[in-house]
Amino acid sequence: MPDLSQMQARIAQVRAARKMTLDEVAKASGFTKAHIWELEKGRSRNPTVRAVWGLSRALGVSPAWLLGLDAEASAIDPLAIQIAALIDREIRSRDHILQEERG
Repeated sequence: MPDLSQMQARIAQVRAARKMTLDEVAKASGFTKAHIWELEKGRSRNPTVRAVWGLSRALGVSPAWLLGLDAEASAIDPLAIQIAALIDREIRSRDHILQEERG
Protein backbone atom coordinates (compact mmCIF):
# COMPACT_ATOMS: atom_id res chain seq x y z
CA MET A 1 0.00 0.00 0.00
CA PRO A 2 1.38 3.45 -0.89
CA ASP A 3 2.53 5.59 2.00
CA LEU A 4 1.64 9.19 1.14
CA SER A 5 3.59 10.62 4.08
CA GLN A 6 6.64 8.86 2.69
CA MET A 7 5.86 10.33 -0.72
CA GLN A 8 5.86 13.89 0.56
CA ALA A 9 9.15 13.32 2.39
CA ARG A 10 10.71 11.75 -0.69
CA ILE A 11 9.63 14.62 -2.93
CA ALA A 12 11.34 17.08 -0.58
CA GLN A 13 14.40 14.83 -0.19
CA VAL A 14 14.97 14.34 -3.91
CA ARG A 15 14.17 17.93 -4.78
CA ALA A 16 16.79 19.09 -2.27
CA ALA A 17 19.35 16.54 -3.49
CA ARG A 18 18.80 17.64 -7.10
CA LYS A 19 18.88 21.32 -6.03
CA MET A 20 15.60 21.89 -7.84
CA THR A 21 13.20 24.67 -6.97
CA LEU A 22 9.46 24.12 -6.74
CA ASP A 23 9.16 26.03 -10.00
CA GLU A 24 11.66 23.75 -11.77
CA VAL A 25 9.85 20.63 -10.57
CA ALA A 26 6.53 22.15 -11.62
CA LYS A 27 7.78 22.91 -15.13
CA ALA A 28 9.40 19.48 -15.51
CA SER A 29 6.32 17.64 -14.25
CA GLY A 30 3.64 19.70 -16.01
CA PHE A 31 1.96 20.91 -12.82
CA THR A 32 1.74 24.22 -11.04
CA LYS A 33 4.21 25.29 -8.40
CA ALA A 34 1.32 25.41 -5.91
CA HIS A 35 0.33 21.82 -6.67
CA ILE A 36 3.90 20.58 -6.18
CA TRP A 37 4.08 22.47 -2.88
CA GLU A 38 0.76 20.89 -1.76
CA LEU A 39 2.04 17.41 -2.60
CA GLU A 40 5.36 18.01 -0.86
CA LYS A 41 3.66 19.38 2.26
CA GLY A 42 1.07 16.59 2.36
CA ARG A 43 -1.87 18.90 1.72
CA SER A 44 -2.90 16.94 -1.35
CA ARG A 45 -3.95 13.60 0.13
CA ASN A 46 -4.98 11.83 -3.05
CA PRO A 47 -2.44 12.38 -5.85
CA THR A 48 -3.49 11.25 -9.28
CA VAL A 49 -1.57 8.67 -11.29
CA ARG A 50 -0.64 11.52 -13.63
CA ALA A 51 0.83 13.48 -10.70
CA VAL A 52 2.89 10.50 -9.48
CA TRP A 53 4.22 9.79 -12.98
CA GLY A 54 4.93 13.46 -13.67
CA LEU A 55 6.77 13.92 -10.40
CA SER A 56 8.77 10.73 -10.76
CA ARG A 57 9.82 11.76 -14.26
CA ALA A 58 10.74 15.29 -13.16
CA LEU A 59 12.72 14.03 -10.17
CA GLY A 60 14.31 11.06 -11.94
CA VAL A 61 12.96 8.38 -9.62
CA SER A 62 10.59 5.48 -10.10
CA PRO A 63 6.92 5.91 -9.24
CA ALA A 64 7.22 2.87 -6.94
CA TRP A 65 10.05 4.50 -4.98
CA LEU A 66 8.22 7.81 -4.78
CA LEU A 67 5.16 6.05 -3.31
CA GLY A 68 7.25 4.11 -0.81
CA LEU A 69 6.62 0.77 -2.53
CA ASP A 70 10.29 0.30 -3.38
CA ALA A 71 13.02 0.92 -0.81
CA GLU A 72 15.84 1.37 -3.30
CA ALA A 73 16.40 4.77 -4.86
CA SER A 74 18.02 5.27 -8.23
CA ALA A 75 21.70 4.38 -8.48
CA ILE A 76 22.19 7.12 -11.08
CA ASP A 77 24.32 10.05 -9.98
CA PRO A 78 22.10 12.98 -8.88
CA LEU A 79 23.92 15.36 -11.25
CA ALA A 80 23.16 13.08 -14.21
CA ILE A 81 19.49 13.05 -13.27
CA GLN A 82 19.46 16.82 -12.85
CA ILE A 83 20.96 17.24 -16.33
CA ALA A 84 18.48 14.76 -17.80
CA ALA A 85 15.60 16.66 -16.20
CA LEU A 86 16.86 19.93 -17.71
CA ILE A 87 17.14 18.34 -21.16
CA ASP A 88 13.67 16.81 -20.84
CA ARG A 89 12.20 20.18 -19.84
CA GLU A 90 13.85 21.88 -22.84
CA ILE A 91 12.54 19.22 -25.24
CA ARG A 92 9.02 19.54 -23.83
CA SER A 93 9.21 23.31 -24.12
CA ARG A 94 10.38 23.10 -27.73
CA ASP A 95 7.64 20.61 -28.58
CA HIS A 96 5.03 22.85 -26.96
CA ILE A 97 6.24 25.85 -29.00
CA LEU A 98 6.20 23.82 -32.22
CA GLN A 99 2.63 22.66 -31.51
CA GLU A 100 1.50 26.25 -30.92
CA GLU A 101 3.11 27.38 -34.19
CA ARG A 102 1.35 24.63 -36.13
CA GLY A 103 -2.05 25.11 -34.78
